[in-house]
Amino acid sequence: MKRFNITYLEIFKDGKNVATYYDSILDGNSNDSNYGTSNRNIKPEVFHKIIEDLVLPKVILLDGNKVTKVASVLIDDYDCFYTTSINTNEILVCFTKVDTPKILPLRILSDLKQDEYKKNDSNIELRVHIGEILDKFHEELLTFKKQQQDPSLPNSMGDQTEGDIQDVIQIMSDNIDKFLQRQERVSLLLDKTSKLNNNSSGFKRKAARINDRLWWQRMKNTTLLIFSIILITSALFIFYYVL
Repeated sequence: MKRFNITYLEIFKDGKNVATYYDSILDGNSNDSNYGTSNRNIKPEVFHKIIEDLVLPKVILLDGNKVTKVASVLIDDYDCFYTTSINTNEILVCFTKVDTPKILPLRILSDLKQDEYKKNDSNIELRVHIGEILDKFHEELLTFKKQQQDPSLPNSMGDQTEGDIQDVIQIMSDNIDKFLQRQERVSLLLDKTSKLNNNSSGFKRKAARINDRLWWQRMKNTTLLIFSIILITSALFIFYYVL
């Protein structure tokens, strides 16, 4: 059975890179490092540059174990996913080939935030943890395949082929992809709503300050008017009754 892998994963903490994973196996025979062409190996420097320029500025910090897929195509033939951890102020960004099961980057990004994999302060630690997660994922696929091929099981598909397994994985990936697209739209909507609420709160504060200034201005004008009336009245009184 084909062994799946992710291409690139980078962890940022407080805006700084703390660990990087890169699958160095060539995707093709070309050594072209310029993104925009298919069937080639992308250098890690390109992934890092794209993440810094195009992904991190748009990341929406969310608590929990939520994974978001970037809707726009940043590199041809690659999908980009990210997740965040508010408690540790970490951002995890992952790139995978488009034919990689969508459950795999979700699984890796989610598991890396669990206690058993939480310490990823070096490239070696990150590579070991990702390797363990990939091993578990591959074992689960093999177990699933064996179960489907076991004639003693009631739901067995004795003649299950590798292609049929791939079809199941593809259907699952398509469903996850649709869910992630809907999830990203919801996240963007929540972010816009939050910004509108912040703008509304800022407008209210400005309006309150303007009202305070206007109130003080009215009080100042009223006080000056009263003093003017008193002075005029005093002057008239002195003019008519004293002089």
